[in-house]
Amino acid sequence: MKQTYLILPLTLLLLVGCSGTEPEDIAKVAYDWEKAYFDRDYDEQQKLLFKDGSYEVNKTTKKINSGLAYKDIQYEIYPTNESDQYYVMTTFRNPNGENTVENELLIREKGEEWRIDVDKSMKIDREDIRDKYELETCIHCKD
Repeated sequence: MKQTYLILPLTLLLLVGCSGTEPEDIAKVAYDWEKAYFDRDYDEQQKLLFKDGSYEVNKTTKKINSGLAYKDIQYEIYPTNESDQYYVMTTFRNPNGENTVENELLIREKGEEWRIDVDKSMKIDREDIRDKYELETCIHCKD
């Protein structure tokens, strides 16, 4: 009987641990969004939205190739207290200009896919997130 008490918690721990999302998966969604934004790729943006039609800025603009690459972006990834959402702070040089871009993104799970919640992303305070949540990983960060 004692073995049953040990097996059940260990089994649950194993199941929870194996079903986790990798930080690189979250960073890839953030990259796809940044790339679609700087490429002015309306169709790609729409595929990445948590709420359909919540971002219509590039609906009539001409698509370009910004040249933005995954490796060009620094991704700070903060898991929230919810298992279905992450905060991602991106920092990179604007591929269409000379300035540094700093974006804050809320990435939420919808079905089995990760999507950008544009409405909530616009309300994020970068410093507040850094103070409130623990950094899970930083991809392409300089030491």
